Amino acid sequence: MTIAPDTTFQATDLARRSRDVLSAARTSTGAIIRDKDGESLLVEPAARSGRVRYELAGMRNAVRLLRLLDLPEGLRDPVLYGEFAWAAALPEDDQKQFAWEFVRTLESIEATGPEPIEQLLYEWRQTARAWVDEDLRGELTEPAVGPLTDIEL
Repeated sequence: MTIAPDTTFQATDLARRSRDVLSAARTSTGAIIRDKDGESLLVEPAARSGRVRYELAGMRNAVRLLRLLDLPEGLRDPVLYGEFAWAAALPEDDQKQFAWEFVRTLESIEATGPEPIEQLLYEWRQTARAWVDEDLRGELTEPAVGPLTDIEL
């Protein structure tokens, strides 16, 4: 897998060879334009850049959460969860399950885009809300009595 762009252009190439620069920028690795002061500028499709930033933020949050789950439960302040502060409402086993599901889903972002991650986050937030609401938690955790009826499939 190539991470760095294969093609480097000079700033003057933007005017002289704009089609070549744009063509190289559209590739999976983008293109580098070296400015007159020596600064390297990366040119790549905006969608790819956005996906990479989204993935990086997700990985940062995943690492924070996994490190936090190594601490004893009594030392985990919800503020330390960062963007996943709502996960503090989950039981410890569910927190670990969420963390690893998030990591596995994040690993597939290249192929799937962010939609599965957003769906996963939505579902786990709803689960956390259920754990906070005592009445709902009671309904969901008590054993089912008798057969289920009036269920539409």
